[in-house]
Amino acid sequence: MIRKLLLLGLITLLASCGFHLRGFNDMPRWLNNISIVIENAHRDLGPIIKDQLEAYKIQVNPAPARADYILVIESDGIQQQITNIAASTAPRQYLLIYVVQFKLIKVKGGVIIPPTSVSVTRQLTVNNDRILGSNSEETLLSKEMRNDAAMQIMNRLSRENKSLSAAS
Repeated sequence: MIRKLLLLGLITLLASCGFHLRGFNDMPRWLNNISIVIENAHRDLGPIIKDQLEAYKIQVNPAPARADYILVIESDGIQQQITNIAASTAPRQYLLIYVVQFKLIKVKGGVIIPPTSVSVTRQLTVNNDRILGSNSEETLLSKEMRNDAAMQIMNRLSRENKSLSAAS
């Protein structure tokens, strides 16, 4: 009996504080019929965002002229900062910072989300004995960072749902 009450109390506490599993957002229904425009960003970012929107049952229109909303990916880039140097003064560890700038506009006029940026950071350790492995790891980290940035964009779109609902 005490266990059931404790479990019920814990579930209530988690639900009341706004806890939700990562990756589960309430996407706004008004966002249906959106187009994704990649201006100056990595070409893989568009399909990642498209797949995530379609997973939320949001219709993605390939033609911006026929869409109601346009998600514009303005730019992206990866910066490397040296965080650790070996005794031979060769860099041993980098901090990779991936930044994506985007905005959401309504085709009939109006900016819904002004230019906003999301960033993802990862640590990369370079092993000079296995330089090919380090290059492969950097490529894998870059792909993972693009996926995380796309998820952050989804989170930002879902928050817009809440702010527009509160304003109505």
